[in-house]
Amino acid sequence: MPSVSANGGSKCYCFIAVCLVVVMGMPAAAVTPITPVSVESCDAFLAAYAQCVASPSVPDAVRPNIRQGINTLRESFREALARNEASRPIVAYQCAQAHESVRQSMVDAFKCEFPALPPASQVLLQSPPPTATTTSTGRAPVRPAPSPPSLEAQEVAKVNAYTEAQNHLVRSHPLARQLAEYRRDNERVLKLGTKLGANAWYHFGIVDFDGVIDELEKATALPSGVPEVDPPAAWLLASLRELNPTLKALTRYQTTREFKEDGYKFAREQHPILVIRVEAAAKAMDAYGTALFERELVRDERRAAAMPQDAPARRLLATSLALRRAVQRFEALGPRADVAPFLAALGEVGNANRQLGATFDGMSPKANSSCTGYADTVASVIGHGRDMARDIRAKGDPSQPARLFNDTYNRSVRDLESCQRYEIRARPS
Repeated sequence: MPSVSANGGSKCYCFIAVCLVVVMGMPAAAVTPITPVSVESCDAFLAAYAQCVASPSVPDAVRPNIRQGINTLRESFREALARNEASRPIVAYQCAQAHESVRQSMVDAFKCEFPALPPASQVLLQSPPPTATTTSTGRAPVRPAPSPPSLEAQEVAKVNAYTEAQNHLVRSHPLARQLAEYRRDNERVLKLGTKLGANAWYHFGIVDFDGVIDELEKATALPSGVPEVDPPAAWLLASLRELNPTLKALTRYQTTREFKEDGYKFAREQHPILVIRVEAAAKAMDAYGTALFERELVRDERRAAAMPQDAPARRLLATSLALRRAVQRFEALGPRADVAPFLAALGEVGNANRQLGATFDGMSPKANSSCTGYADTVASVIGHGRDMARDIRAKGDPSQPARLFNDTYNRSVRDLESCQRYEIRARPS
């Protein structure tokens, strides 16, 4: 999946219900009591959330991260009350609102048992959100403590963290290419070993995932849930943790030249393990990138539908959406593939881009050069895509134009960001 850029991008209390889930799996002495928020709507929300996570329909791989998010939410609500007791009505309202939103997303994603809003929470949502303006007699007004981040803000923060990890992966770990180069460089060494002589060398060019693992661990630990991305993120994190020790061992093996001492024995032993784990990680990376990519498409389609038909921002977003749909078609291509769907998608990109260019020409003051540059880059992407389709039809080898298509698409993402940043400053409306 080509690089996806971050954009300014959820989350007891029936104490018995929560404890039952834990007691089933461990001795009673190991159960740590959970301190309630002592706000009815918050404790009901967190209990319902925990009940959903315990459902058999929720994959085991994602449960720890979601439970950590629940604990983080509980502490954020308790801290808000500790800072200012007057914020209690705001916290109660936010918990009721979060209950409704999180329940919908979790049920849609996992078909879990997530109890509906209790009557007390339903009553809270029937009135406007409260405000904290408490004063003390004879004293200056009390400044209300900042309330916990909204559900939407928490989700945006988590998606942005996921996206940063994805961009890091795209830049530093093109696993399919790295594995192909590893095999190419070491095939004879692994087969012949010391028979190649003193000048034979073991090449290992796949770097470890320490930085990406750290980013993913922090992202998955953030409060809120992103049902479309949380499961593939957990799968990817597990795959990278399994692969990472093998990468480190083989990197050390090369840099210390131990292959000269053991006649490549360790390299041959680790080779089948390495290949299986790299291929598994590559599949997990693809699923993770696709989940982020498709989530962004759905979100932007909703944004575009809410904009006026002829608004420049809608034209810009429509071109970006058409291009990303073409990228999806690009991802499905291979040697001798049917290129008709891809060419049709490129045609839609061309139509959207022409409308965008006409909109830019009619703007006063004129659009920034980064915006017109975006339209030009999109035109280049279309050209490289057509070259790729031609090569697939003619000789089944689209490697060169495919690389140009991918590189130019990534440049278009940067141009789009520049255009949006400038136009938001220049035309806030």
